[in-house]
Amino acid sequence: MPLIKASNVSARKKAQPVATIDRLAIARDLESLDVDTRIAAIRLAARFGEAELLTRHLAAETDPVLRETLLTSLVRIGGVRAARPLIALLATDDASLRNAVIETLQSMGEEVLPEIEAQLENQDSDLRIYAVNMLLSFRSPRVPDIALRVIAQDPHVNVCAAAVDVLAEVGRPEMVEALQAAAARFSDQPFLSFAVRAAAKRIG
Repeated sequence: MPLIKASNVSARKKAQPVATIDRLAIARDLESLDVDTRIAAIRLAARFGEAELLTRHLAAETDPVLRETLLTSLVRIGGVRAARPLIALLATDDASLRNAVIETLQSMGEEVLPEIEAQLENQDSDLRIYAVNMLLSFRSPRVPDIALRVIAQDPHVNVCAAAVDVLAEVGRPEMVEALQAAAARFSDQPFLSFAVRAAAKRIG
């Protein structure tokens, strides 16, 4: 029998097909009335990093335990792959789901901060507020400067107010002038002036 070179064996191993996933079957199982079937489908989808598939089902899942399992699976997948489809759910009218999504995004770490920051350009002021409110959870040295940009540029007073709250926690003394400029920009909004004075006193 002719000898088979090790390099040839290695090449054959590399050529073998990797495990594949039947997305249609998993999607079907996620809709099953049987809880155990849905749990198994969630675990399989998570194993293959199917964040979009899991997120699509998240909006439809009514069982609180399975919803938590879905969110935990998405945290394990992590990164931009999981963050992007989750961010799309921030626009949901389901307050409970939205709050769960926010908590999940906050637990994903600084890696997803750029995805959150991108929402500061969203036309929906509510989505911008959610994004600002999440900033502190990432504990990034970039957060003060991101919040500073918001108070300088955002046209909505409530978005700026959320950013003022962030700067009250992590702002630097040299940011006081920008805070005061934001108060002047919304001079007809006394609550913002009050928040700015409190933040300036705290960081100045």
